[in-house]
Amino acid sequence: MKKQFANHLLCLQHEYKDVRLSLVPLHIVNDNECIEGFLQCSHCETIYPIIEGVAIVVKNFSEYIQTRTSSYGKWLLKTRTDKMKGFLREASKYLKLSQLGKDRYEEDGVWYAPYRWTHYDHESTDRLLSSLRWRLKPNELYNRVIHGLNPKMDGMALDMGCSFGYSTLTLSRKFAFTIGIDLSFSFIKEARKRMYEYRQGNVEFCVADSLLTPFSSRKFDSVIVFNMINLIDASKLLDTIHSLLKPLGYIIIADPFDFNYEPQPQIRFDSQSFRELLKNSRFEVDDKTDMKESYIPWILKVSERTYLFYFVDFIRARKISKHKTG
Repeated sequence: MKKQFANHLLCLQHEYKDVRLSLVPLHIVNDNECIEGFLQCSHCETIYPIIEGVAIVVKNFSEYIQTRTSSYGKWLLKTRTDKMKGFLREASKYLKLSQLGKDRYEEDGVWYAPYRWTHYDHESTDRLLSSLRWRLKPNELYNRVIHGLNPKMDGMALDMGCSFGYSTLTLSRKFAFTIGIDLSFSFIKEARKRMYEYRQGNVEFCVADSLLTPFSSRKFDSVIVFNMINLIDASKLLDTIHSLLKPLGYIIIADPFDFNYEPQPQIRFDSQSFRELLKNSRFEVDDKTDMKESYIPWILKVSERTYLFYFVDFIRARKISKHKTG
């Protein structure tokens, strides 16, 4: 984590006031990159770890590692300092042995490789891609949606559920500073690696929950959300985004509204019902995307013989402070 990124982060234990976190570095390289350390709240003394350069800013760290036992074991082996090893061992005391498991989006999970392929690892010689009539790239979704955004070179943007960070890095060309968050440690670790490979200094990533972000209200000019609507409580997500956006800020959403490999959500959306939810959540849908459903291709490679091919809808909406009256 870049040392100055601590200035953007708030303690999650204080719901109704902004309490900033302070960096307690344990291992620094190049005078700026904190490889290992803590983010600490001076009010309640809650600490959030920085492991392998990744800040993990979640409300309950023990709950977070409950389904990431493989990652937890690697952290114990790789951590450089006794203080971090002590923190990790203390967190393990609260684990419930009957609920241990592994997250499907971590490096040893079933969806790590498909998402990495979509973002970075695909080649034109791939069996499916080479057989398609049109030359499509699996990450074309991110390019097409972000390419059409107007630059705001003095603004800030947030990429929720950023996965491997391709969309965040693309978005950073449009804004002064861009932040990507995801609950997958493995995704964020790889995204930060790409950040340095591409030498993009106006971007940073951290592990965080999209429904409980460590950021102040009215911080961002734009928030983008790709492929999350049926994986999360959509109403709560929109309430969170509304709070994070500046007045008249924009939300950018691209979603197929149907992940057939996920547990069935209680409420399912299609292009029209989600637009209605946006309007009821104090957003004004952009005229260009108001009633026009788009079909942007998005591909995941599950195995050598299995692919998921979706057409994704794109919506742009502006935050409004009050409901409009007729």
